[in-house]
Amino acid sequence: MAVDSSDLVTRKTGLTLFTVYRSRNGGAATVYTTPTITELSAANMPGVYSLLIDEDTTIASTSDAEEQVLHITQASMAPVTRVIELFRRDTTTGRTATVDANGRVDIGSIGGTAQTARDIGASVLISSGTGTGQLSVTAGVVSANTTQIAGSAVNTASAQIGVNVVSAAGTAWNSGAITSNTFAAGAITAAKFAANALDAVWSTATRVLTAGTNIVLAKGTGITGFNDLDAPGVRTAVGLASANLDTQLSALSGNDTTINNNVLAVNTKLGAPAGASVSADIGAVKADTGAIKAKTDNLPAAPAAVGDIPTANQNADALLDRASGIEPGLTPRQGFRLWSAALLGKANGLGSGTAIFRDTNDTKDRINASVDQDGNRLAIILDPS
Repeated sequence: MAVDSSDLVTRKTGLTLFTVYRSRNGGAATVYTTPTITELSAANMPGVYSLLIDEDTTIASTSDAEEQVLHITQASMAPVTRVIELFRRDTTTGRTATVDANGRVDIGSIGGTAQTARDIGASVLISSGTGTGQLSVTAGVVSANTTQIAGSAVNTASAQIGVNVVSAAGTAWNSGAITSNTFAAGAITAAKFAANALDAVWSTATRVLTAGTNIVLAKGTGITGFNDLDAPGVRTAVGLASANLDTQLSALSGNDTTINNNVLAVNTKLGAPAGASVSADIGAVKADTGAIKAKTDNLPAAPAAVGDIPTANQNADALLDRASGIEPGLTPRQGFRLWSAALLGKANGLGSGTAIFRDTNDTKDRINASVDQDGNRLAIILDPS
């Protein structure tokens, strides 16, 4: 309750800027960092405020309850001191936990599920025995008499266990073809087969190689069942005529005179001196051709690419906008603009300290020159844009 600090009766409404000090379990007075104080209703409950208890609410581990003193002040109200008690929670919502003198708790369920002693603990021990829910265990080994597998009775008469395996590692048998991925690398080696284990398979197979299959043989190892090529067969395979290779080479050497005569005729046509070789002339022609090609490679293609040839206007623009075409930093176009302003544009201030030359359209100052009494230009600002 906030009442006037003078008459201690009048209830105060609309107050702000409170200062709150707290002391828990007789500790030092500590100011609230950010006190949250709310006026409940100035019309229906004038002067009544609430303070949110949200600082220093954790009691000591050795205490079940501790008192906290709150001292609340404001410039225009009388100070208010309240005492509250902080308790350690002994129960959870809706249920009571029973704790004995040794700190042990009886838990009947976890997460709504009923529990027994065997359901709780880091490890659950097996109760050895022959009763319901028990296993016969000796030295950690479970003894079991199997009567069923997958719900089917075991054939006890013949003491055999029948197992129908329908899958391996989660994959059903006969669910797909066997591929190279089915076997691990190196899983099948020569040592996995008995001596002559594959002889029966190979002896009854067709033994026909598919097209494109290569047979690699060690040196000196042959293949039986193939016909050797005779001399005519070898000549046919390498593209020779009926005669042997040495015979055909000898025939070629007899054509030397004809070749020499043809060389002389070519030299005569090319204007080469007598005795000059055709190879020298061909070399000269190749050199000249290379020089010509180097020139023609830079020419535009014709007639399909005549658009690559610049027009007259393009040539003119290239000249007018040539960088540093007149002086460093000055193109011909910029120079023409400045000359036109100096010769043809309006001018003012020629008799003063600043002379201005306008562009021919009278839209901007092209030349701004500082001059002395004799008209000498001392400093110039140019705008060729």
